[in-house]
Amino acid sequence: MAIIANTFTSHSAVGIREDLANVIYDVSPEETPFMSNIGESSVTNTLFEWQQDSLAAPDGANSQIDGDDVTAYTAVTPTQKIHNRTNISRKVFIIADNLEFVDEAGRASEIAYQTVN
Repeated sequence: MAIIANTFTSHSAVGIREDLANVIYDVSPEETPFMSNIGESSVTNTLFEWQQDSLAAPDGANSQIDGDDVTAYTAVTPTQKIHNRTNISRKVFIIADNLEFVDEAGRASEIAYQTVN
């Protein structure tokens, strides 16, 4: 594709301001990146749905000339709707009352320790 003669483009212009995002991204590795990034939310039903999308594959031949005419359009791919069901978990244990008042090694509360263990 060719650009029309004498087209004034952004590559020739002087005084275009820098476009800098006002955010700093943390890309440090984590032991559990999936669990750390999924977050949590409240649901009002046992079936919870959300939309999922993916990035397009990189295209190294996609550079265009500034001011060029469009001759073809990329097909739009809709998002996918996926779901999950809530789960009720239970851990049943019994602990004597005085165990919460003794000095235990490695934990401040036996109830808290058993709940997450």
